[in-house]
Amino acid sequence: MIILVIGAYYAKRKLRYAVHGKVMGVALLLNAISILFVMAPRLFENLGFLRSTITQPPSQIGVIHPILGVVAEILGLTVMATLRPCGSKMGTNIRYLMRITITMWTMAFLLGVIIYIAFYVLM
Repeated sequence: MIILVIGAYYAKRKLRYAVHGKVMGVALLLNAISILFVMAPRLFENLGFLRSTITQPPSQIGVIHPILGVVAEILGLTVMATLRPCGSKMGTNIRYLMRITITMWTMAFLLGVIIYIAFYVLM
């Protein structure tokens, strides 16, 4: 999340879009690695628990979090794939897609923090 904030800073304040793209690309790559090697295995290990406790809010968040995270990752990849051939040319539609992506990524991050607190701090 810190990398995302840094990337947003370069886009909004410094207007250095090339740096913004590289920073966001690093964030996207690190997120993909953490999804594949940390989060997905943990989710699959806990599917039985999530199914048996799906009526409880922590488990519901535990299902919503990966959905938001994967959608945010796919949107991020879509933005990167869309902008790569065009270079710095960016239309309004891509900006909206970027805003949706960062919103979903932030929501997934916050839900992840809630899950961590619920399952690892409070239990």
